[in-house]
Amino acid sequence: MGLSQAERDVVVVTAVADDFGNEYPVSRIGDSTWAMGSEQKAENRTWREHEFDWPDDIPEALLNDARAALYCALRRGPRGKPWAARSVIHAAIAGLPVLRYLASIGISNFSQLRALHLSDYISELKKRIEPDTIRNKLKLIDLVWHFPLEVFYPLTEHPWGGVSLGKACTCNDDQKNAKAGRVAKTPVIPRSAQRKLFSYCEASLESADALFQARDSGRITTFSYALTRVRDAALYLIEVVSGMRNSEAMGITRDCWRSESHNGVTFHWVHTREIKTGQGPVDYLVPPEAIQALVVLQRFAEPLQQRLADEARWLESLLQQGRAPERMTLVEAVQRLNDVREIRNHLFLGVDSKRSDHLGTGSRVTVMTVGACNEQLKKLADAAGVGTDWPSLANHQCRRTFAYNVANSRLGRMGLVFLKWQLKHASMSWTELYAANPRQDQALYRELRDEEIAARAALMEGWMRPDALLSGGAGRQLMQTRATAVRDMEDLLLHTAEVINLRSTGHGWCLSGTAGCRGQGVYDPGRCAGCSHSVIDSDHGSAWQMIHLDNLRLAAIDCGPAVAQKVQRAIRSSQQVLSDLGIALPSGEQAEAYKNDCIPS
Repeated sequence: MGLSQAERDVVVVTAVADDFGNEYPVSRIGDSTWAMGSEQKAENRTWREHEFDWPDDIPEALLNDARAALYCALRRGPRGKPWAARSVIHAAIAGLPVLRYLASIGISNFSQLRALHLSDYISELKKRIEPDTIRNKLKLIDLVWHFPLEVFYPLTEHPWGGVSLGKACTCNDDQKNAKAGRVAKTPVIPRSAQRKLFSYCEASLESADALFQARDSGRITTFSYALTRVRDAALYLIEVVSGMRNSEAMGITRDCWRSESHNGVTFHWVHTREIKTGQGPVDYLVPPEAIQALVVLQRFAEPLQQRLADEARWLESLLQQGRAPERMTLVEAVQRLNDVREIRNHLFLGVDSKRSDHLGTGSRVTVMTVGACNEQLKKLADAAGVGTDWPSLANHQCRRTFAYNVANSRLGRMGLVFLKWQLKHASMSWTELYAANPRQDQALYRELRDEEIAARAALMEGWMRPDALLSGGAGRQLMQTRATAVRDMEDLLLHTAEVINLRSTGHGWCLSGTAGCRGQGVYDPGRCAGCSHSVIDSDHGSAWQMIHLDNLRLAAIDCGPAVAQKVQRAIRSSQQVLSDLGIALPSGEQAEAYKNDCIPS
């Protein structure tokens, strides 16, 4: 920076501006607390989450250069992309133990630090924590290395011995963007819990009109439990049927949806803002039920939006007089006015009971935080009767559940009833969905694709078990290949899952693309029994028992020699499949009972 320490200490880190162009510093580099709430873009985070207190038990030279490096990360980033305020706070918090460690071994400034010191430290950390956690702890040191001209005591040698920070921590940077090796840590909401939650949320939204009439007539308050239940039902439905992150759901505003028709197909879009990857404005494809939920949510938010509008006028009036409300500084008043203007059209609103607004009631309206949403979802689960079975319902599960449901519905592993609540046109290719609207969350489609690959890999993993019985032409070939040892089965399965075409016929799995029977096997199961593109596993055993019984029933009907020959071929096919799967043929009594039950007397 070319500044003295005293000059650097007064450099403004964060500031707010009023309507007259006046800027008010909130934090400076040398302050003991950095308040970075004015830099945040996600409305579902509190200001306190963007504050950081600098300790006084670390050598001043280390602390001052750490501040300078973090300031540079905030303003321009180590690789030309400025960091988000939250990333800066996380790097500072995670880096403090490292600075204390350096101080404990006698290092008082970064020029004294050597790669060997860090190598030893990393070796110790590897004994008890994961590589990604180690990398997060050392990001602060990496920043100091990237900004040698901005610190007073720059590092004199590469901190990681000439390799990247990720490799020094044994984090596979390439694997981070690869499908192979990914493990989904977020759980999928069980189908039984989804059914109960859907039913409960639908009922809550259906009862909303009567509740709004009661609220508008003064019979119930704006934040009565019955009304917040409506809001929370909309929250769950919107997140689980769109795949939005919580930050994007909280960014939903008044009238932010639309419907369009292309080639006779109607698409419903919800517009919001993507924060995590910095994509900006995005549109989410949703089923019509999501639009209905948003219409209800908009009615819920109307009185709260009006309260925000009244608060904005109150703050504007005071600031024009150069005054701030009681118990607020002028800077806090400007910050609050800017916040109110930002959120006054938002729909997912709640109350902050720690601060007061113009009403003087000890509370004020704000966008729901991610923590508040998680808390309300847990209450929703209890009210829906799934709290004992699934007490951990949370925002981040909704996006994973969305991806899981769509991917498995495309594979035919789940009933299409889920598509009522998922992408209405999920049978389309990802490319077609992109073409319908290029301004979508690309990360979501990558997650959908990854989830589908993971589902394929899990299915094929079952096929490769030594004791798994398979039928169908491809299934018999797979059983033969299992005799050959494979060096890395997981890698093979994931690679294969990426390149094969796989879909369900209801009585087997079809590996063909546009070749083969071109879908006729869906209606004529006998085609799949010996098809080289077919895999039939034990999950289809009951279906083939019914197919065999149907074949036996048809054989008892005199329809001429041609039909009789075809039926006999079908009987031999279904017998072969059941034999391959180790399933006993139906007894004569079962066949006779089934025939008599199906043929009207």
